[in-house]
Amino acid sequence: MSKNPVYPLIFTDLDGTLLDHESYSAKPADLLIQQINRQSIGAIIPVTSKTRAELAALQKSVPLGDAISVTENGSVIHLPLGYPNEGASDPVTVRSGIAYAEILHQINALPQKLRQHITGFSDMSEAAVSKATGLRLRAARLAKDREASEPFLWSGSEAALQELGKCMADARIRMQRGGRFYHLTGDATKQQAMACIKSEFAKRKPEADVLSVALGDGPNDLGMIEAADIGVIMPNPEGVSIHSSKSHVRMAPAPGPRGWVIAVRDVFAELGLILTES
Repeated sequence: MSKNPVYPLIFTDLDGTLLDHESYSAKPADLLIQQINRQSIGAIIPVTSKTRAELAALQKSVPLGDAISVTENGSVIHLPLGYPNEGASDPVTVRSGIAYAEILHQINALPQKLRQHITGFSDMSEAAVSKATGLRLRAARLAKDREASEPFLWSGSEAALQELGKCMADARIRMQRGGRFYHLTGDATKQQAMACIKSEFAKRKPEADVLSVALGDGPNDLGMIEAADIGVIMPNPEGVSIHSSKSHVRMAPAPGPRGWVIAVRDVFAELGLILTES
């Protein structure tokens, strides 16, 4: 067995996982994030359907710092200074899949029988996005500032939805289901982004055993959760929405940031990592 120190990478969804589903607050998880960052015994990596603009605004209230982050369901990886190489003079953005304009082009090229049932963020005003998401108007504006994915509401039948998925697949566009919306992206997933980042950390920390821990509550998180070394499914207030039979996947005891804190503390304790209170 390896005697190297363990360095956990905490890949976390935001809405309904690190953030409360209704209030969008990270309390009390924000205090635990500060402890982990202060002790440098792991890294917190947001992996979200949110945009870069939304995440930048969130970082003003949640102490995520200048960590690596993944936005738009795995479509865009944001690397701070020093990544992917020490000589980098500016932050680096790595986009996987297809640009936003091409996704919109493919949506608008759909047969009308399918297009009429799609209401995407590009179809909505800021006020409509605010109403559909519960976000404040300014936050809704940031949610519309997209680079590589399109969330949408669907009003058609299940059969028509399956047909839509096939049409999008023919255009090399993946359809994923999130908590409230469906998402159209290029060939990019949260688990692909997680694997890329874990590989980068393993190169940078050869003295440590880099371990991936993934937490999420939606169908678009399940692949990431199951691909991690340790996966945690977060229940939602109405009950668990996703399930896994994998032995390394567990259930958090409570939804949102309260359950997140318990789950992450349990993982750190199992790994023998001591979190100090000061």
